[in-house]
Amino acid sequence: MKRCGGMARLNFLNYCKQLLFPLLLLLATGPARAQTQAGNGLMAEYYRGTDFTQFMRSRVDATISFDWAHQPPIAGMPAEYFSVRWTGWLRVPTSGRYVFHVTVDDGMRIWLNDRLILDEWRPQPISRFTTSAELKAGEPYKLRVEYFQDILDTRAQLTWERPDVPLAPPPSSWRNLWGLNADDPKPEPIPTQFLFVNNPRPAAARPVPAVPKPPTVAKTPASAKPPVPAPAKATPRPQPPRRVTPATPILAKPAVVSAAPIAPPALVLADSDRTARLATLAVGEAVTLPDLYFDQGQARLLPAVRTALDGLAAILHAQPTLRFEVQGHTDNVGNAELNRQLSQQRAEAVCLYLTAHGAAEGQLRPVGYGGTQPVADNADPAQRPRNRRVALRRL
Repeated sequence: MKRCGGMARLNFLNYCKQLLFPLLLLLATGPARAQTQAGNGLMAEYYRGTDFTQFMRSRVDATISFDWAHQPPIAGMPAEYFSVRWTGWLRVPTSGRYVFHVTVDDGMRIWLNDRLILDEWRPQPISRFTTSAELKAGEPYKLRVEYFQDILDTRAQLTWERPDVPLAPPPSSWRNLWGLNADDPKPEPIPTQFLFVNNPRPAAARPVPAVPKPPTVAKTPASAKPPVPAPAKATPRPQPPRRVTPATPILAKPAVVSAAPIAPPALVLADSDRTARLATLAVGEAVTLPDLYFDQGQARLLPAVRTALDGLAAILHAQPTLRFEVQGHTDNVGNAELNRQLSQQRAEAVCLYLTAHGAAEGQLRPVGYGGTQPVADNADPAQRPRNRRVALRRL
């Protein structure tokens, strides 16, 4: 009987182990699995014209590997004379040097963290180019790829070589005559799991600063109780206002001194709550400053704009860790390249004003996008001025 009881107890313990082990394994790997966020591709913008002339449609592309074979890239577009811009984020699995391969007809250029790493922007037959970059595992890198199609073939492919998965020829066997007839190894397109439309880095929780006013509130009732019940002291109350009027300039001095470090968020432009959270934007987020508009064809700051920028300069001076990309935008009237140059001048004018009024040069980076990113209908003269704007993107 004891032997049977011991065997039953042993079988029960083995059953518990088999039941609990998968549960414990799931609990142990659950947080790690949650941290491994899979990508969703890149945001693609399709335009008529070889220089982003007329915006047609945007969509999410899983990767950049296209051979349209003389067909339109999307419905409603021509098979020739078009351009595409892909934007998003790249997060690599392993630290090391990555080699990027481009197969293109006609032109392509690539930016990584706003640094141009490949520029082959010209009409050409099917051509192949390579570039490389040293990347860190888990670190999100801003990626922008631009492509234009002129005539004939339509090819846009971006592939890579990973440092942890080097290209190697297939094993030799009788099928490839022991390596004599083996095909050269080819790099693969960047998998969707490493491409993100938005910055995959989670925004850090921002502590809400507490205003330490309890001690002052506790003192006021103790000091205020004596004068309140005293009837004789109620008579001099109308007299202090007469004495306070000459003392107002003295009270104004501490107010000016305390306003500089305490109220920078309140000094944001006369915008809605979007601009009021400039200091709390996550990395990669952008906000349009509605007061920063320009006359058509001009990059000169208007007086109202300068007044609004004073508040922004105070914020940057009070919080030196803030860094922004100052984006200049125009409408689509006129030459596209001239519009891009004008938008660059507008962004630089804003940066120059801010650095002259307290901001550090390293906090700002001007970039001109021309008329490639409209927010209003350019065909409507009443809405067109909204496209001549400046936006800030947190770096």
